[in-house]
Amino acid sequence: MSENTAAARIGVVIVSYGHERDVVRLVDSFADQLREGDRVVVVDNKRPWVLEGVAGEALREHGVIIVEHDNGGFAAGCNIGAEAVVDDVDLLFFLNPDTLVEDPKLLDTLRSGVDTDYAAWMPYLLLPDGTINSAGNALHISALSWVEGLGELPQLSEGWSDISVASGACLVVRTEWWRRLGGMEETYFMYHEDTDFSARLLLAGARVGLCHGTSVTHDYDYAKGDYKWIYIERNRHVLILSVWPTSVIAVLAPQILAVNLALWLIAAKEGRLRLKLKSLGLLLRGLPETFRLRKKVQPVRKVSGAEYLAHMEHRIDNPNLGAMSESRAVAAVYRAYYGLSMLLLGVFASRRPR
Repeated sequence: MSENTAAARIGVVIVSYGHERDVVRLVDSFADQLREGDRVVVVDNKRPWVLEGVAGEALREHGVIIVEHDNGGFAAGCNIGAEAVVDDVDLLFFLNPDTLVEDPKLLDTLRSGVDTDYAAWMPYLLLPDGTINSAGNALHISALSWVEGLGELPQLSEGWSDISVASGACLVVRTEWWRRLGGMEETYFMYHEDTDFSARLLLAGARVGLCHGTSVTHDYDYAKGDYKWIYIERNRHVLILSVWPTSVIAVLAPQILAVNLALWLIAAKEGRLRLKLKSLGLLLRGLPETFRLRKKVQPVRKVSGAEYLAHMEHRIDNPNLGAMSESRAVAAVYRAYYGLSMLLLGVFASRRPR
């Protein structure tokens, strides 16, 4: 272990919304890995404050800071938790309450990221059966996003690799980058806030990494109800309008419109038009805030449109896309579209300043 790794202080931030039993179990699973100078904060994000009772006493035995926060969304909870410890630590480690630490060296392995030039990173996120829940998330040119490596076996080994999006379920961030970006964007309320954070890091010229040497177990259940679908649909458009460089929006607009048309048709076929309309209503009502967000985000940009697009994915090998994910014709179209977009952005970059 290098001197930098040994000296790095970690602030673990857990946002709980009625997960008091899960949180106690989670903290118990890594408490003996904490070093001098580390901090743990749990944000109780749901009234009535359930962590005032027995669960809170169990957490305080580990020195956990408990912050009560009337639910303003997951992103706001992350920001409140980070604020409580960010001045005392070198790294922030965000953990979902439904995760569990089974690797006895997790924290020290993640500390070793200070010896890399990554601004943020994550371990493998595994399902209870040992297969991958996420090895990073895709930042797709359609603005759809999905987990990478789903259902595969992890290749646990020493080393790191670049990814586009680190999952917010087990996200490590250098505190200087957290401050530089101003934390999570609370506009998202829930879902896509981690995609947005990584996308802004890439926009600022930073690197996001996957640590191959460790993992966190995630007791994940995708079925979250209508509200999840509504927010995911709304928030992917917020991401496009606030983070993507103008040149990238311009070259990708035709296929984004085509994807949106297809999603409307699918919604009609599956009886989800009402939800689609709700999502659109949320997006339209929030447009002034989205454009204010763009004015705040774009000044951090340090990369060209072509450099930003290079971080994005054009493959469609996501099993959740059904038959389309296996279509060679669709894959060829996306590959050609991506290549043409890179060519156009290269021409833009040679003629115009960033």
